Amino acid sequence: MKCTLASAVAFLAAKTQGSLVFLVSTEPGNKGIQKSWVTDRWVCHELTEPGLNKNISWAYVSSGLANGCYLYEDAGCNGTNTYVEKYKGDLCCPGDVNMTDVDFDNKASSWACY
Repeated sequence: MKCTLASAVAFLAAKTQGSLVFLVSTEPGNKGIQKSWVTDRWVCHELTEPGLNKNISWAYVSSGLANGCYLYEDAGCNGTNTYVEKYKGDLCCPGDVNMTDVDFDNKASSWACY
């Protein structure tokens, strides 16, 4: 029993350490429809939630093991993309990105973090 419990705890801890938090909204400045996910790196996700496909105007990577996430114009993490670097503190990295600033407003259909 102890071995099984220890294995389960180790597995869950490893999964948690590899995950990150990615947030998007349909309006610049984190306004409009908002959605956040806790996800693992190297996994492609489709924007299938109501109101999000081809309607993202803001994105933010708040915490986790990844360096950042890409939003892709086409399904399956294909096509033109834009990078959202993970926020690492006031002195380092940009944090949130308004898609209007990077000419990617209302274009995203999928995303993945690396």
